[in-house]
Amino acid sequence: MTAPLLKVEDLTISLASDGGSLPLVKSLSFEIAAGETLCLVGESGCGKSLTALAIIGLLNRRIMRASGGGIFFEGRDLLSADAEAMRRLRGDRLAMVFQEPMTSLNPVQQVGRQISEVIVEHRGTSEREAEREAVRLLDLVRIPDAARRARDFPHQLSGGMRQRVMIAMALALRPALLIADEPTTALDVTIQAQVLALMDELRREFGTALLLITHDLGVVAEMADRVLVLYAGRAVEEAPVEQLFDQPTHPYTRGLLDAIRQLLKPDIERLAEIPGTVPVPAKLDRGCSFAERCGLAMPICGEKRPVLGPRGSRHSAACWLGHLPVEQPA
Repeated sequence: MTAPLLKVEDLTISLASDGGSLPLVKSLSFEIAAGETLCLVGESGCGKSLTALAIIGLLNRRIMRASGGGIFFEGRDLLSADAEAMRRLRGDRLAMVFQEPMTSLNPVQQVGRQISEVIVEHRGTSEREAEREAVRLLDLVRIPDAARRARDFPHQLSGGMRQRVMIAMALALRPALLIADEPTTALDVTIQAQVLALMDELRREFGTALLLITHDLGVVAEMADRVLVLYAGRAVEEAPVEQLFDQPTHPYTRGLLDAIRQLLKPDIERLAEIPGTVPVPAKLDRGCSFAERCGLAMPICGEKRPVLGPRGSRHSAACWLGHLPVEQPA
């Protein structure tokens, strides 16, 4: 059996506080195969971006700590890698497209230069050769008149073009894994579709695995091979994308999908909603974290925390509704 490209095992991310540490992501495990697209889905604050930052080694170590079994990339444990080793990996074998390109690009440096310096740093090529490659990459991501645009500064480009620059930069060295954190949130619908199609096309061309972080289930349906649903820092359901949409088993996943499905009904007056709000991490000391918002909650849900258990082929959920042979103490 082929080893996964990325294996996250029992990852916990904690925030330092006066009372010790506060876990924000708890005991998270998942894998990504080479060339696969895995979508992380969930409401804001569920731990999607923290997980991505832990993988790529960009957590603020003064206030955040990642621990657990490990984050294994190409067989190497990233949690034990030093800062220099992570610097060599970032931009080369690992790359990331951030949510808002205007805050990720250097505002006083030409965009072509920002791409070429990645190539010079990791490949040791001449600056002139790297500049030519930067123009080629801008053309690859379909920026018109790439040679001229390479001399532009970020503020001279539209939001869609800035995001294409970020994608060109991330793919400059053909990474094995690309992490995209809400890459289309700030874009209008037309540009969003173009950027997603471009990312998928380049993923297929380069054989790059994609970890796509989003709260948009339309994006999930279009892009994902598999989906991992997070709630309050924990995995609550994982399945191939078709199974998740056709047979969701966790009440939280059903609630997310019900809101989307109601959009297709022309006579609907009010969308379905999940009552309440995501609980404060400090109060999640026992039971199912979704219990207070769940219309199907049973007494056991407030007492003991469910863990991921099988719901079919390659499908698992953490819910007391149905058979879960393994129980985790509160």
